[in-house]
Amino acid sequence: MPELTYSSAELMIINAARLLRDGDVVFVGVGQPNLACNLAKRTHAPNLVMIYEAGVIGAEPARLPLSIGDPTLVSGSLSVVSMYDIFSNYLQRGNVDVGFMGGAQIDKYGNINATVIGDYAHPKVRLPGSGGSQEIAAWAKRRYIMTPPPEAALP
Repeated sequence: MPELTYSSAELMIINAARLLRDGDVVFVGVGQPNLACNLAKRTHAPNLVMIYEAGVIGAEPARLPLSIGDPTLVSGSLSVVSMYDIFSNYLQRGNVDVGFMGGAQIDKYGNINATVIGDYAHPKVRLPGSGGSQEIAAWAKRRYIMTPPPEAALP
């Protein structure tokens, strides 16, 4: 039998997918959380309801979406609404079971760095910003945060 090989990122994504339950309503974050949610939906949680920040509720992507605004998310979805509606009518009303987020860095207190690495005026890396992570962390019933594995760590 051939030896199975996998990266630590692949192992994290597989184990993160296992945290999701069939029927969960999950606010899907960018990157690895997106992969974990789509893996869960295609394996053990076919009734997972995926919500994307761009305004898609109940996404049924035909292929893995490249980002939270990929057009494949719209086809077959339950609804497409504004970002305001996503946050006010779904998240803040308590309709989200899981907030699944990514972050470049997280400290021992759970603070997520989504802005810059290094000096703010001259950063080594400029990150995309919070993308609503404060609201997701505050309003989702459960929350999971994934950071890059050690071999992919930023400087």
